Amino acid sequence: MLGKAVVLFVAVAVSPFAAIMVTAFLLKEEIPADRLAFLAALPASHPGPFALGLFVIVALAWAIAALVTYGYIAPLRSIAEGTRVIALSNRRHRLSDEGSREMREVASSINALADRFLAVEADVMGRIQEARQALEEERNTLSALVAKLTQGVLVCNPEGRILLYNPRAQKLLEAEARATGAADWVGLGRSIESFIDETQLAHALEHIHHRLAAGDAAVLVPFVVQRPGGQTLSAHVVPVLDNDRRFRGYILTLEDITQRAGVDARRTTLLQTLTEGQRSAIASVRAAVETILTFPDMDEDGRQQFLGAIRDEAVKMSGRLDALEVEYAEELKAHVPFQEMLGSELVAAIGRSVRETGGVDLEVDAPLDPIWLRVDTLAIERSILFLVSQLSQACSASALSLTLEQRGGLVGLALSWSGAPLHGEALKRWGLRNVMTDRHGTSLNLFEVIERHGGAIWAHPPAIDGRPFVRVVLPVSEGRQGADRDAAEAGYGHDFDFRLFEETTQVVDRMNAPLSKLSYTVIDTETTGLDPRGGDEIIAIGAVRIVNGRLLRREIFDSLVKPKKPIPEASRAIHNISNEMVRGMPPISEALPALHRFVEDTVIVGHNVDFDMCFFALAADETGVRFDHHTLDTLLLEHAIHANQEDKSLEAIARRLGVAVTARHSALGDAVTAAEIFLGMIPLLEERGIRTLAEAKAASAATPAARHHQY
Repeated sequence: MLGKAVVLFVAVAVSPFAAIMVTAFLLKEEIPADRLAFLAALPASHPGPFALGLFVIVALAWAIAALVTYGYIAPLRSIAEGTRVIALSNRRHRLSDEGSREMREVASSINALADRFLAVEADVMGRIQEARQALEEERNTLSALVAKLTQGVLVCNPEGRILLYNPRAQKLLEAEARATGAADWVGLGRSIESFIDETQLAHALEHIHHRLAAGDAAVLVPFVVQRPGGQTLSAHVVPVLDNDRRFRGYILTLEDITQRAGVDARRTTLLQTLTEGQRSAIASVRAAVETILTFPDMDEDGRQQFLGAIRDEAVKMSGRLDALEVEYAEELKAHVPFQEMLGSELVAAIGRSVRETGGVDLEVDAPLDPIWLRVDTLAIERSILFLVSQLSQACSASALSLTLEQRGGLVGLALSWSGAPLHGEALKRWGLRNVMTDRHGTSLNLFEVIERHGGAIWAHPPAIDGRPFVRVVLPVSEGRQGADRDAAEAGYGHDFDFRLFEETTQVVDRMNAPLSKLSYTVIDTETTGLDPRGGDEIIAIGAVRIVNGRLLRREIFDSLVKPKKPIPEASRAIHNISNEMVRGMPPISEALPALHRFVEDTVIVGHNVDFDMCFFALAADETGVRFDHHTLDTLLLEHAIHANQEDKSLEAIARRLGVAVTARHSALGDAVTAAEIFLGMIPLLEERGIRTLAEAKAASAATPAARHHQY
């Protein structure tokens, strides 16, 4: 803009002299020589007036140039950019009412037109929303039903790209891999072959195609999947067909049978031990019996010797059978089918059982927040009933109460009373006494019931209120706790996008692919400082995915990172991340490889993304991963779209595009904001003819700001 102002100024300043020279040239034949000499000598003979006149002309030229440039040209360009934002990205954006009277009138007229357009659009969208309401209800119902299924469910297109998945599938496919450090992420548009062996899946699909070709109407192909960490999944594949019975994709259901497979394997081992272990003993008994029958005239000593051998083998067989019976009973104890139950319902049931069976009023208390337990309800009830009975006799317990409390991943059942305290030795004796007989006829003592729940029990001396108590500690049910947490955070289950059914080919030539067809990962980091080459480090990484032009808020990467050096106070004042918060967090050598898997097969986007990528590059030797992905910078794209907007901060860009800024200066919060900004930029880029990744990168590189973003 300044260059154009200078050109305009020179043109205005030179124009009077040019006019004089042209006039003199045209009239030189008619101007007397003495007049020409006078004009030529005028600057030397009257320097003051001449300089003053020249200054006036130059000042006037500069004023005219500045007036035209900054009063009309610059405001008009800014108005044009703002109008494009209203038309293509943010309908609620309004032009600033500044500048000359004419510019204010233009801006006011455009704002009035935008208000009218917004009102008409709101009316149209209201009618469309009414028409789509039934479809949206069906969509929410489908999402809710899929989310509540106890089996993992995934829907894939023919190439294996995931179109829908529920929380159970995500947990089954991600959790075990997380424990081994080989985690991949379930997500829309990702390939199922990252989780399921390609050969197994191809074999199942080949079987499906063969049966469909044979005219089979009901096709379901089962197979077993072995996962990292010893996890075993039972999988079933069902084809998805269109109205013409053409193959459109498939539904994959998953169930964790690791424990069941382990139980079956151990019981098979017991059976093999029974058969193989008794084979030689039975053979010895048979040989002895056949010898006695073959030689009926055998002397008494010989007969007794063979009978002794039969007796010895029978005793051995009996001993082996007794040992196997004990082992089988222990196997049954270890694998009793537990049920998911709310802690509040459990303590209420215990209170009723104690009152109805023991005739004792037991006051129960539980927190309002749901706490899920995986328990053998009958066994826990019988155990507490047994404790109440023993306490009433041994400690003269009265005013008993049972309180449910949660501390981290554990739940405590605190049974307190008024009366004498309970000594630990007495509890040890009680722990060895039977409290129930299970459905297999196996007797269980108190300690065995607690142990098979993975819990513990101990006696406490009187608390501050003078009441002693016994605490039974049980683990929280991670499955239901996680499901409740997911449901609370995600509303109706997980997202899905059946439009991916139509996209049967992967994007190979990313550079020439339309921006709206690419998948992106938008990233942001928080660091100890602004100098990556001077020793500053990453302390937080946030990322979110964009697929098919949609921001997937549930598919995120959010991790604190433990640095090698303490976090400076000046840095903490910006992002509020303290040294205590990063203690125990993964180091960069673990965090970046995990992020590398998360951003797989996508274009990386960020606000001033070169800053983040520089940290990644400098850590390549330590982490063993290199981020060679294509990148786009929302800051440079803003320069390409809105060159005449002075404020290009993240907040200002978000305000122009109607994006709400939340959790500023948190890695994930800034990543989500940048993602929404990028989605708002795509139509503005397309309007300027920037439609592909190659064109977007070229437009970014051509901006003056690109020269200042080298780290």
